[in-house]
Amino acid sequence: MNIKLLKTTAILLILAGCFSSCSKQEQTLNDIDSEINIRMVEIFDKSPRTFQFVCSTEKIYPCCNYSIKTESRQSSKKIDVSFKGVIEHYICLTAIGPATAYIDLGALSEGTYNLNLSYGDVKQSGQLLVSSDSYKVNFRNKSAFKFTNAPLNKIPEHTIWGNICYHTKETSSLVQSFVTALTKLGAEKKPYLPGNYNEFEIDKNGNIVQPGENSGCWFAQSFIFHFSGNVANIEQLVKQYARDYGTEYMYISIYTEKGEKLLSWMY
Repeated sequence: MNIKLLKTTAILLILAGCFSSCSKQEQTLNDIDSEINIRMVEIFDKSPRTFQFVCSTEKIYPCCNYSIKTESRQSSKKIDVSFKGVIEHYICLTAIGPATAYIDLGALSEGTYNLNLSYGDVKQSGQLLVSSDSYKVNFRNKSAFKFTNAPLNKIPEHTIWGNICYHTKETSSLVQSFVTALTKLGAEKKPYLPGNYNEFEIDKNGNIVQPGENSGCWFAQSFIFHFSGNVANIEQLVKQYARDYGTEYMYISIYTEKGEKLLSWMY
């Protein structure tokens, strides 16, 4: 019994030492020695909507799961974010990539926030402006911190958008019949503020921009509408087209400002 107990104790001590060693290695910090890119993201699939900074180093590391240690503090009109260093994780996901961090700033009310960012001896200040329709930043152009998608427009309530992917020009009439059916359900064209919404982009004429080279399809049509009706009716329409035409002719994807996804190939 004593020998078994000693063996068990020895194994537990070895495992404890391993976990302790792993933990220490995981928390080893390296200095940040490159610019930090910051992408603004509004989480729109819950209420109230919340706001995040998605941060990444300009420098590329040998493991794609390196992270940035951060500390943040908020008051009513002030946001302080300190970047403490890059954590090299004990387990390496062997694909190259930047070190990353997600900073959740919660639901921000409209107004101007003093924004203070720092790492090491680098300290820079600017402003984050939150309005009813967008998030904007006032920050120096030549900065250690680069905002990659400013300004960011908020997706208006009662908005649906999507894309129809199809294989031949002859299918364009079927595509148009689906769009017409959408409008009969109550989908309405509405002018949208030009700019970036993360999920889509609106051009200077208020039209949605077709992403990429036809979104990887032979042919594609993007659309955006104001829709205040029952989304279940749109879901039934997508199901009808999926049932009647399948994926042989076209793929339909529709998204809502509440985070719902209606994908024809899922029915």
